[in-house]
Amino acid sequence: MERHYSRNSTVESVPMQSEIVLFNPGNNRFCLLNSTAALLWSKLETPRTVQELAESFHGHFENVDSSVASRDIELALSQLLEVECVVRA
Repeated sequence: MERHYSRNSTVESVPMQSEIVLFNPGNNRFCLLNSTAALLWSKLETPRTVQELAESFHGHFENVDSSVASRDIELALSQLLEVECVVRA
């Protein structure tokens, strides 16, 4: 069974042009998301698997191969997990 990921409900987010700034009050850490990572953040409003995220990115970015999207999403999720902005659901 594939793991689902979602936003940490305690993390605050503020949009800034095409980017998003995240603040986790639990560990007092900030995270700046570029436009692609901001899209990932928006899709994590509901729990999703890496495969579901990759498919949605493939639909949004027509020239992105799903295996490349999956790899990049896994990397971004691991970084967001590290700063506790995302949780495994």
